[in-house]
Amino acid sequence: MALSASYRILLNKIRWFAYEKLTSFSDAILYFLNIPITGAKVLNSEKDKIIVYVGEFLPPRIPRLAKWTKRSGNYKAVLLCHKRGFYEKFSTPEIDLILLFRNPWHLKRIIRTLPAPYILHGFAPKSKYPYIASQECKKRNPIVPFVIDYQDVFAIYYGTNTNIRWLKQELPYEKLCFQKADGVVAHSLEPREGMKAWGIGKAGKRIFMPLYTDNDFFCNTQKKYDTKDIHFVYAGGVVGSHRDKKHYGATQFHWLIDYLSEQKIHFHIYPSPSVQKADYEEYVEIAKTNSFFHFHSAVAQSDLSKELSKYHYGLMPFFTVNSSQSDLKHKYATTLKLFNYAEAGIPILPSADVIYQSWLVKRYKLGIPIAKMEDFKNIRPIIEQRPYSEQVNDVLAGRDKLSLKQHIPRLIKFYESLRKK
Repeated sequence: MALSASYRILLNKIRWFAYEKLTSFSDAILYFLNIPITGAKVLNSEKDKIIVYVGEFLPPRIPRLAKWTKRSGNYKAVLLCHKRGFYEKFSTPEIDLILLFRNPWHLKRIIRTLPAPYILHGFAPKSKYPYIASQECKKRNPIVPFVIDYQDVFAIYYGTNTNIRWLKQELPYEKLCFQKADGVVAHSLEPREGMKAWGIGKAGKRIFMPLYTDNDFFCNTQKKYDTKDIHFVYAGGVVGSHRDKKHYGATQFHWLIDYLSEQKIHFHIYPSPSVQKADYEEYVEIAKTNSFFHFHSAVAQSDLSKELSKYHYGLMPFFTVNSSQSDLKHKYATTLKLFNYAEAGIPILPSADVIYQSWLVKRYKLGIPIAKMEDFKNIRPIIEQRPYSEQVNDVLAGRDKLSLKQHIPRLIKFYESLRKK
């Protein structure tokens, strides 16, 4: 199965590479002939402040930002995303227009067709397409601010000098985006360290927006806690054993399945909608023979907190011993699942190795950091130090302080400051 999965993932990459190259020829001709795209909804840039979000792979944080930004003023939200990187389950109906591009030339044609945006908001970690969009937009409308939005920064993973082929091709665009952006939206502490790694001192303005909880998804139903029927849950990226452990070891969970099953603790996994079938099918097979392990289908962001609220604890079991990613990555990274668990109203069990996220959990009383992976071998005494009801009440109080409703006005002011430059 492992060999088959590896080949299928490789073939999928080849298929998309070929598709992009084959379609680029015709789109390049149409671009130089100045032929606009079809199917774009009419947008009025004089009446509406249009925010164009553009990137290769849609992360769930972007539709959340778009939704709350729209509620805060007279804004229209337009999403430009590569066809292979758009996931309907991450999106929201509050985005006014979604256009999927197939190659760089098609993206340029879309930018040329749309009216001038109020803000061009690029999202990463893959930075190639946001950079291409920014250059095309600036060519036509130099005053439009370009914002680059980072949660993960590739320079933090393995440094700026790596032998990983796809990463070598991507890193130059990451550096250019940091250098050329009028503003940086940082959802973790990685962008700050990334700029240091690139030797970038003074760049555009920056704002720290650590993802936050979405008030629309708050759940308050507390589950009955029975020491004989405990349920842990993990939501997010997961990969199979065929993947290179050096890079993907943090999201290979066979060890955790064994640890929790031995203690008769139920473990549930909800894969991200972006996870390929080849990466999770072996977990489906494990679940068929292990009554304490349950592998579920991916769910939409809008339904995720309600689904997670069925369980007792949310897991973030990312330990440094499981991959060769840098210490900086573990120290400064953040992930949306932390906030998804808080939205669900369940305490969080993060690895203490993810230092910033563990600090957030402790600072806002959202759960209990776990010192080392071996602690999961005997996790009951750790989670039973305090009554479960008290732990849940702390989560309900802490998530309000970290809500988008409370913090989105800062992003609006940030946009406005860039327009005034």
